[in-house]
Amino acid sequence: MVHNKSRWTMLLVNIVIVTMLFIWLAPVYDLFHYINHLFYIAYFYLFIGILMWIIRGGFFDAITYSFRRFYNNVAKEKDYLDDWKDKPLPSQTIRKSWLGFFLFNGGMLTAGLLALLAIYYTM
Repeated sequence: MVHNKSRWTMLLVNIVIVTMLFIWLAPVYDLFHYINHLFYIAYFYLFIGILMWIIRGGFFDAITYSFRRFYNNVAKEKDYLDDWKDKPLPSQTIRKSWLGFFLFNGGMLTAGLLALLAIYYTM
């Protein structure tokens, strides 16, 4: 329950951030410029969330493992304390809670963006 409340609280904080950016940076106070500012914040969250989703899916694990193995074989000075086989892969470093946080905020802000676009184009 606490995790669910923090999601909605951060969504509210993001809406406040969008509103403050709109007030400070918009040349004209209209719906068009508010939608633009909402777009910047929403797609920042979606970009990070989708990137984390790809990393968590294991897309870069084989590449990372291969580079570590290659570097270990080619290195002139061997570091015997550094065991490259036991280092965590990129998919093991992304926590599911962070992935959910970014995708939730990006998705909800995008839903708000689409609703505002529908209102804008019906006016």
